Amino acid sequence: FTIAFKGVLLEGLEVAFIVVTFGANQGSIPLAVAGAVAAIVVIVIVGLAVHKPLSQIPENTLKFVVGIMLTSFGIFWGSEGAGVHWPGSDAALLGVITLIAITALTQIAWLRNRHDNLVHQG
Repeated sequence: FTIAFKGVLLEGLEVAFIVVTFGANQGSIPLAVAGAVAAIVVIVIVGLAVHKPLSQIPENTLKFVVGIMLTSFGIFWGSEGAGVHWPGSDAALLGVITLIAITALTQIAWLRNRHDNLVHQG
């Protein structure tokens, strides 16, 4: 619990610093701070609301979905940073998520099939 709490706290502080820095660059620190505080409040409320339902999801399934999301966002934003202009703008992210999910599920099926074949041969 402590390690998870510290990880979430660190990520939250990182986001708050980023928001305040962007606000400072735009000359509107009070608005940026208000936005960061509002984001914290919303995250706490959502966290409290979804804690119980999320605790019912198997841990590996949750890790799998989080992995798909992190990979998809990384590809999307990394490509944008390299100058790629996505068709449909931000809506293209849904296509990237779908492609990554299909690729991951295909790889899982292939690995399970390969494992089953090796077990039956040996």
